[in-house]
Amino acid sequence: MPSESKGIKDDLRRLKRAVLRIVSDVWFLNRISQFCFAIGLSGVGGIGVIFAIPYLYENYSDNVIFYVRLLGCFLAMEMIVNWLCIRYVDTSYNPFRDGIMPDGVLMGQNISRLDKADENQNNGIINNHGRKDATAIDMGNNGSLMYVASEMPTSAEEPPKRTAYPYFSWTPCLRCNRPRPPRCHHCPMCNTCVLKRDHHCFVSGACIGYRNMRHFTVFLFWGAVATTFATLHALPYYYYDVLPYTSYFDFIFPIAVTRAMFGYIDMKHAIFIVLGWILLAFLMWAISFLQVVAELINTGKTTFENGYKMELTDTRGIFGKLRSVFGNYWILNFIIPLHYVFEPVDDPVKWPYIKA
Repeated sequence: MPSESKGIKDDLRRLKRAVLRIVSDVWFLNRISQFCFAIGLSGVGGIGVIFAIPYLYENYSDNVIFYVRLLGCFLAMEMIVNWLCIRYVDTSYNPFRDGIMPDGVLMGQNISRLDKADENQNNGIINNHGRKDATAIDMGNNGSLMYVASEMPTSAEEPPKRTAYPYFSWTPCLRCNRPRPPRCHHCPMCNTCVLKRDHHCFVSGACIGYRNMRHFTVFLFWGAVATTFATLHALPYYYYDVLPYTSYFDFIFPIAVTRAMFGYIDMKHAIFIVLGWILLAFLMWAISFLQVVAELINTGKTTFENGYKMELTDTRGIFGKLRSVFGNYWILNFIIPLHYVFEPVDDPVKWPYIKA
């Protein structure tokens, strides 16, 4: 029974990877996701500030309404600023800025800080024909391998030849035509190698990596706060101002839109219902992803490494791991972006604190 359970989990994991590969190839999801985010944020924020807050606080003074509106605008502003930072802060690998492969390090050599007894074990990289390459390198004790395109095909019908390298080593990138450091992966959608690539974010249309992980984290934090704030105001507003003019079936938004098109309900209420579903979806997305990112920072790993169960250990304490993402005075990043003032306290090429 345990072997059957493990087999089912492996099948599900392979299915997940296959789905993710298909989604990554659908480039237009970049545009659709950004459009939905912009429309949803504008709609939820605009309706909340213009309609819901004055309606719910009509028995309070104008000062109370002003400050509640101001809080809503502040939350929306934090989300927008960090969304822009996710999109435009460059986290690609630039050898002139980040450094090149150090002297004495070979392509495919495991550079993690291992005991010397471990460094002499399991030498050799394996290509896709199953033979050892001429260059002897260190695979490490656990032998975590990653297949990398290492040679262009001789014809258009053939796939590129792939070679298995230790995960924590310098590997070639055929697209960029240069070596890339450990934890750096090429994104086909961004068309660049991304330092400490975590994943491609369709909401921002950019990869999350070494320099913009802080903005992704802050964006999720304020997104969770903002959607919770909006939900607490949306629920009573819907109860008092939308539900009396609609039926329970109208809260299935395709039905509401269809009935609004034929004049059975007001189009305004149909729009409110659609925005309510967008708000609920973003609330669940922000909270769930924030939990995942908090765990990644705590372990010092990326989504890629977590998903493939890479045996990596960040030897720093929690504050060192926070500085590796946010830089010094990390908590100030939750108020104002500081990526140009305080770079992440880490070496994205040598990774001296990682043990594999």
